[in-house]
Amino acid sequence: MRDKHDRGSRGAIDRYFKYFTVLVLLGIAGMAAFHFFIAKPVSKIGSPLKKLEEALGSVTNSEVKVDGYTLTLDSSETRELVVVKRRTQTVVKFESTWLRSKKIFILKGDFEVKAGYDLSEFDGFELKGNQAVGEWPEPRLLGVTLLNYDTFFSSSGTLNRLNEKDREHATNMLHQQARIDAIQNSDILEEAERIIKTRLEDLTDGEVEFQKKLN
Repeated sequence: MRDKHDRGSRGAIDRYFKYFTVLVLLGIAGMAAFHFFIAKPVSKIGSPLKKLEEALGSVTNSEVKVDGYTLTLDSSETRELVVVKRRTQTVVKFESTWLRSKKIFILKGDFEVKAGYDLSEFDGFELKGNQAVGEWPEPRLLGVTLLNYDTFFSSSGTLNRLNEKDREHATNMLHQQARIDAIQNSDILEEAERIIKTRLEDLTDGEVEFQKKLN
């Protein structure tokens, strides 16, 4: 009788152990399924979003507002983001003739030229998977500052003498020509665009693909 009782007890223990083992295995399988099918995809989605948020904050030096999967700059105030600064030289020639009397003014100026972005034109990015969809503003000239200038050549006519108004007019011409040269005869705007694109790609470790919004 005791033998049967012992065998029955061992059988019950074996059954409980099997049940426990099955429950443990099911628990491990459930945790693995949660990690690979739920937790891991969520972390993949969250990681590019976080990296893009940090990248935008770093590039624009401002707070980034996150609403779901949409990222915008926290303030709507007009802010200029200077990306490129260059020293340039410009030469202009002012010439005037009156009663066959000619006067000439040639000025050479040194300028600091700045290019970048008006962040008030930036509407933000919407993250779709690993794609950031949105329009970065067009690069623009943000400043052309005259540092100094020299009179390269000047000549007054007998009846048509150079005066202070001529110098002022020539200086205005110099400034206007510097802007034209920066926009039309240099790659400063293209360089600003390249720098922003490279910074965003580097700061997001290449995990975010930037796409323009389709109209």
